[in-house]
Amino acid sequence: MRRQGLFLWALLASAGCATSRQGEMAAARPEPEYRIGREDVLEIVVYHEPELSRVMPVRPDGKISLPLAGEVEAAGKTAPELKAELSRALAPYVRDAEVSVLVHEINGPKFFVMGEVAHPGGFPLRGATSVVQAIALAGGTGEFAGNDVVWLRLKTSGQGVEKVKLSYRELMRGEAPGSLWLSPGDVIYIP
Repeated sequence: MRRQGLFLWALLASAGCATSRQGEMAAARPEPEYRIGREDVLEIVVYHEPELSRVMPVRPDGKISLPLAGEVEAAGKTAPELKAELSRALAPYVRDAEVSVLVHEINGPKFFVMGEVAHPGGFPLRGATSVVQAIALAGGTGEFAGNDVVWLRLKTSGQGVEKVKLSYRELMRGEAPGSLWLSPGDVIYIP
């Protein structure tokens, strides 16, 4: 979470040198590996132990409950990370526990596009998504859209919102400053 806050401060500080920051956009792209989110649906398979295998949602608190393993934090982990943790948790009870973790449904992270766009609403954040891609997913800007794009993100402290104003023209020309990758819960507003 600290990284996100630093990113926005760097973005605001770099607003005057847009074209020299182009190379940073690719370097700052989020990792492509999917991290399990709250409300995702997982299939946990324990080989040769059908009574431990099940399909279950990740609870809003980010945890899952599995017999013998108990409460396990799933949100924020990759499937291989959760597999390793479940294998360790089951080891005292199941000899050579072979666990598979499959993501059945992605329901968790979303971003929102509002205002003067063709299709405002919430969209699933299924990997690296930029501000430009978010606007495109919302069907592009409407007939009466201005040049401003307002990007809102919950502060890392959880208290308040960080606000960044961008120029739509600069975004479309690839001249916007800094790294413009969305995080879960981000809001893009086109007045």
